[in-house]
Amino acid sequence: MKILKRINNNTVICVNAKGRELVALGRGIGFPNSPDELTLDRVERTFYGVDARYLALLDEIDPQVMEFSAQIADIARSNISRELSPNLPFTMADHVAFAIKRCREHMFVQMPLSYDVQQMYPIEYKIAKFALEGINRGFNIKMPPGEASGIALCIVNSVVASSSKAKSNTVRKDDAMLEKFTKIIESELGVCVDRDGFDFCRYATHVRYLLERVQTGEPLNTDNGALYGPLCEQHPDVAVCVDRMAALIAERFGAALADEEKVYLMLHVNRVCAGSRP
Repeated sequence: MKILKRINNNTVICVNAKGRELVALGRGIGFPNSPDELTLDRVERTFYGVDARYLALLDEIDPQVMEFSAQIADIARSNISRELSPNLPFTMADHVAFAIKRCREHMFVQMPLSYDVQQMYPIEYKIAKFALEGINRGFNIKMPPGEASGIALCIVNSVVASSSKAKSNTVRKDDAMLEKFTKIIESELGVCVDRDGFDFCRYATHVRYLLERVQTGEPLNTDNGALYGPLCEQHPDVAVCVDRMAALIAERFGAALADEEKVYLMLHVNRVCAGSRP
């Protein structure tokens, strides 16, 4: 395979003999002085069709977490008949890395809709329970059982949507609302949001599912609403953003945004701002 671009010392973008681009992982394959031709015996893992925005994660995430998540993604593809996004190993790794960090820092967040996830997505939940056992064993931690629902939702959310749904009027309206939210962040916080970055992709996914929950009348039901007051005190400027977003939601859907939803929205806004330019 011919190396097109070196991401880091252990990651490169290649093109194979059939002309397909792929991401290849292997120890030392991306060193600056390594050959431009890569032999298969040096490659430990390959990914096809990955969105370029997710490649930044390869510099941020422990390679052990990345490999573990890729293995779980392989298991999901073998057991689920629907098409899953090629980005699943990366979104899974991002979720798992953050869950491990929270666990090690003794930050336990109640997972919403655990029972619903278990009942509606039994295969995904079974895979998630297996993954949770592997995380506890492989990373020497003890995660709460509820974390399985978050892992299951990573798999559920990776299902590739049909083109007809992607072009639906509802999706277009939600995308317009997402853009309004983003402009609120830029105007209130004085930042230029990088719409091509992974933090934005993560924030956009959250907003779309938030709007879906508002439309279906099934808001989050957790104990995390108690965090809203302290978060507002710590980040008053972000609270102003979220209040303006809540006002737009009330105007469009005639529904008030619960404190639980505001908590998660504030966390995502903070992450977007951290990766944005002043």
